Amino acid sequence: MTPDQVITTVLALLAGEQDAAFDQLRNGGYDDRYPVTIEECVQPRQVFEVEGKTLICGRVSVPENHDADNGNSVSLAFAVLKARSSSPAPDPIVYLHGGPGGSAAGELVGNVGLFDFLRDRRDIVLFDQRAGGLSTLTVKCHNERAKNIVDFVNLENEFSPDGPLAKCLEEVLTSGVDVSLYNTYQNARDVRAVADALGYPVYNAFGISYGTKLAQEVMRSAPEGVRSVVIDSISRVDNAAYDTNIVPSDQSLGWIVDNCAEDAQCAEAYPDLEAKINEVGAALAENPLQAGEQLIDGKWISSYLERSNSSLEPASAFLPRMIYEFAEGQTDTAEKVAARAFVPAPRTPASVVGPYEAGLDPQAAAIARALVTEAQGLGLTETSIKTLLAALSDEKSSQSATVTENLLDEALSKLLGQLEADEMIRAAQDYVLLVGRSPNRRDIETFIRAHVPAAHLPHTLGLLAAMTDADVDAFFARADRDTTLLTGSARTHFALGIIACQEDFPFNSLEGFERNLNNMRFPFLRADADGTRALYEFCNIFEPQPREGSHEPVVSDIPTLALAGQKDVQTNPDAAEMVVRTLTNAHAATFPSSGHAVVRFSQCAKDFTEAFIEDPSKRPDDSCIRDLKHKFYLPDGTFSD
Repeated sequence: MTPDQVITTVLALLAGEQDAAFDQLRNGGYDDRYPVTIEECVQPRQVFEVEGKTLICGRVSVPENHDADNGNSVSLAFAVLKARSSSPAPDPIVYLHGGPGGSAAGELVGNVGLFDFLRDRRDIVLFDQRAGGLSTLTVKCHNERAKNIVDFVNLENEFSPDGPLAKCLEEVLTSGVDVSLYNTYQNARDVRAVADALGYPVYNAFGISYGTKLAQEVMRSAPEGVRSVVIDSISRVDNAAYDTNIVPSDQSLGWIVDNCAEDAQCAEAYPDLEAKINEVGAALAENPLQAGEQLIDGKWISSYLERSNSSLEPASAFLPRMIYEFAEGQTDTAEKVAARAFVPAPRTPASVVGPYEAGLDPQAAAIARALVTEAQGLGLTETSIKTLLAALSDEKSSQSATVTENLLDEALSKLLGQLEADEMIRAAQDYVLLVGRSPNRRDIETFIRAHVPAAHLPHTLGLLAAMTDADVDAFFARADRDTTLLTGSARTHFALGIIACQEDFPFNSLEGFERNLNNMRFPFLRADADGTRALYEFCNIFEPQPREGSHEPVVSDIPTLALAGQKDVQTNPDAAEMVVRTLTNAHAATFPSSGHAVVRFSQCAKDFTEAFIEDPSKRPDDSCIRDLKHKFYLPDGTFSD
């Protein structure tokens, strides 16, 4: 954070001026085939983001079927994050999110941070794919969701063939929506349409997880204007992803064993680690251990791998030591890891300078301590500045055209929060039913009269009477956003079902899944198979819509960077090397100590990726990857070299 950043943000908030670079988007976009409308961005945002100045949000209307004329349309939510450079590169990063059914524009804070390392020279385009995130308007089951709001919020047995998601599908089909058009091929055509609508004839595609499968389909079906492709944590189109759903955990655990074997100190301390892991995994299923509040049972190792997959801490470093302790009935290291005993304590002037103090004269030591103290003070000041900027942004938002809607939302939130549980559920059901309706005052009044206590009706109805048409539109938009967030897990699983169950079956089959279970290095991991088996049962309610050739490897000469992480338990760690076999201008890299979404885990991965995007014609320098090799926790309390 620099003083210029703070001052620039304050001035932008106070002036309220719109950046002229976004004018064409405010006027309908760059392509009449795909009209653009502007909407308020999802809150919260990063503190240095000023809507209309550094970012802008809205929707692009695309054909439901790109191969048909005059059909229905799908509304895709987007956000454009403006590059920091005053003369940015013309080709942005277009992010293809995971899932299927994830979100990009609907999760601004996380995604702004994720792609900050690429934003100096390029705009970042986030959009929610059809049926995902904020782009679910055409596949929402308003009535079923309202009727069973508690089930949708607290999903249990979500893949049951007679559960809430199955009933949701029935309502969507009855409404006349052609769900066969919700697939990766149409998604790929959407990517090109969104880029055209937002004014980017050339762009760089960046896919993570399912987004890598989408990126491969873009290279096959809509390659026009694609300058380069980054695929991070890869789902190969030619891999039966659900049949191999448990394989990434097996491979990730295998990487730990193999890396330990290649580390002389680890290999000496933990000989024959693979056999020991299998022995302990089977034993824990029969005789669990108690480690403080943790139950170390047959599924614990799998759960630990999942935590390691998303953790920036070196969780896998401790696993060999814990395995050998478990074999002896001990849990010391597991308890220390749970208590975060290995996380460095907060630094103080004494702890920073102390190790060097013996070689310093008193004046130099005092100056060093003073510098550390000042640096820590800067951190506190930065936190305060961010808090104040967020408050100023909120205050300016409350002075917007929808100020009365904000007041009504605050009043309703307070009043409805005081209702008894049964009445609160009825209010939530009626609120959900507002989603999908055309904005109008009558429905808001009906909702207020049904659920606001009589003593508060005059004030609440008075706010409604004062609302402008923009306020009414904002009320219904808020209902849609609130409902989407409230039922986020159900929405994600439903979108996964629509896309995966239609296009990936019968390419995947329960028989294929069982075959993979019987071919694992670590058989005890099979204990986690029930969740995937339930998906197969759920998918039986969908009509398969296989597309010829969709599971053939993509052949392309578009410059491509393929990234995989050895800790990844969601997609296969060996996928980077596998996917480039048919990509003639591609580079693969597998990163130690990295899990799902490799670029999250190290500056090395960020630098490697940024260098490729700057010059896709050559492989970036990958020497930093060697520095990421695993270091293992040893019996003497030290780490391997």
